[in-house]
Amino acid sequence: MTIVVLSRNPRKFADQCPHLANDPAVSFIQGDVRDFTGLTGTFSHILHAATDVIASNTALDTFDVTVAGTQRVLDVARDHGAKNVLLLSSGAVYGRLAEPVDRIPETQPCTSDVTASSAAYGLGKIATEWLGNAYGQQYGFACKSARIFAQVGPYLELDAHFAAGNFIRDALRGQTLTIKGDGTSLRSYMYATDLVAWLLAILVRGRAETSYNVGSEQAVSIRELAEAVARVTGLDSSNVKILGQPALGVAPDRYVPSTQFAQSDLGLSITVPFEEALLRTAEWYRPQFSTGKR
Repeated sequence: MTIVVLSRNPRKFADQCPHLANDPAVSFIQGDVRDFTGLTGTFSHILHAATDVIASNTALDTFDVTVAGTQRVLDVARDHGAKNVLLLSSGAVYGRLAEPVDRIPETQPCTSDVTASSAAYGLGKIATEWLGNAYGQQYGFACKSARIFAQVGPYLELDAHFAAGNFIRDALRGQTLTIKGDGTSLRSYMYATDLVAWLLAILVRGRAETSYNVGSEQAVSIRELAEAVARVTGLDSSNVKILGQPALGVAPDRYVPSTQFAQSDLGLSITVPFEEALLRTAEWYRPQFSTGKR
């Protein structure tokens, strides 16, 4: 088996991940996902994960990369004989729910505020899921989508908008874990090895024209997340500071998936518990802090 990887900067990737880049089964082509060329031969499976969720792009650029990039990948699937395609989508397709939902199922309507430029990513993912299904129907390949929720693990960005990454960074520096809000927002966290296992299962065994939620069902408040990061890194809990106060009578913001469909349809489950996932992530990063690289 061989794998062809599209990268904007293969040299940079090789510097960061030599154990992957130097594997003889892996080769690279350089280009932008919207207009890359240079492919030859046929491909049995294609996994599209090119949208950069931490890049500082304008709303229009984000939408363009998300939608035009997906269409280019689907053209490649059509032209190079792929039978199975997986699009990495997002829980962002559900938008801001009008009514609180304990765990969001795939049957929840995909909605977004078309007046908000900040909705570019979620709207783009809705469009890409439609594109994948339409291409699959017209050109005879199985396209599936994985609606991914919050993740932790090696390579988690520590300096972006991910609370878990920010807390791990500050804890490994021995700094205070500061929550600017009231700490009641609820999220869930899946470890990277479970993510990979779920994505491969959906790619190989998932139903055509079907979307699967990918994440953990264990709801964790931002306060609980900070306290758990402090525990697994050996930081005293007094170093967790909450600046905001909960609003009386207001339900906390909640972004937690139901994964019952993935469990029943594909036999998937979470194998790495929440605090173990945080511990593994922190320990993977710890040497970088002890050597002064961060």
